[in-house]
Order: sequence, then C-alpha cells, then structure tokens
Amino acid sequence: MKVRRPSLPERLPADVPDRLGVRAGEKVIAWGSSSGGGYVVATDRALYADGLGARTRWSSISRAGWDEPVLSLTILDESGRVTRPVRLRVDDSRDLPPAVHDRVTASVVVSERVELKEGAKALLAARQDSDDGQIRWSVVFDAGLDPTDPDLRRAADAALGQLRGSLGI
Repeated sequence: MKVRRPSLPERLPADVPDRLGVRAGEKVIAWGSSSGGGYVVATDRALYADGLGARTRWSSISRAGWDEPVLSLTILDESGRVTRPVRLRVDDSRDLPPAVHDRVTASVVVSERVELKEGAKALLAARQDSDDGQIRWSVVFDAGLDPTDPDLRRAADAALGQLRGSLGI
C-alpha cells in the first residue's frame, strides 16, 4: 500500500531561501521537503539544506545517491579529501534527485580510477567550481584505505601529477 503524502505547494515558500542562506543571484532549480518541515534546495551553483549546515558547492560533492526517501552525499573539503557522508531525508522529493545528479555530474571535468599500489585504488577527479570556474582536483581513496598514509599519499600525488600532465590541466 502506497502512503499518500501531503503535496507540496507549487512554489517554494518565500522564506525558505533566506532561512537556508541561498545567495542572491542563484537560481533555484529544484527543491524538496521532509515531513519534519525541513527543506533541501538545489540552485544552479550549490545545494542548501536544513541539516547540511552550510552551502555546498556542486564541485564539493564527490558522490550523490538517491534511495527514497534518503539523499546520500559524500562531501569533499577544500583539499579534495572526503570529509563526511551526509544523509538527508526528503519525503517529498519532486525533481530534486535528478537535479542533484545532473549538477554533480556536470561539475566533473575528468574522473579516473587508478591503482596506487597492489590492491590500493583511488578515484582522481577534476571538478569545475560552480562559483569561480576554477578546476579543483580531488583524490578519493577506496574504503578501508588510510588517506593519511604517507606511502599512499605519495602514490596518489604521483598519479595525480601524471594525469594532470597528460591532460594539460
């Protein structure tokens, strides 16, 4: 039996962008809400949400997944390292999941999985920042690997240098 959810109003309530800190000039492209009254708002430049804590640029999201009603995000810090996983409950999602997928995917310039040493792999990615257009690189190590291991860092830095050189980026 499908649970009937109350439908959202056609327009995002006027106070929500201000409450979430949506920057002037950003265009809201999708939004959703949780049954607890929280909102998730996707703009052309970033994702805003109750429970997210801060404005999150598309280039700072390494991975986004949708398993109704949960939007799962993997957030990168300024150095391109994974900081934390985030799970946002979005009971009435509308077109939010495809918009998030589209924006995260659009930020990726290049992405390549590399073997750093036997059995140790990482994803190297260049993403274009939605605010300033700059290219930022990230290294996301496979689960179970220690990103602070000096040998892995050296191998990742070497692989990243080789990839950047081959692409001229």
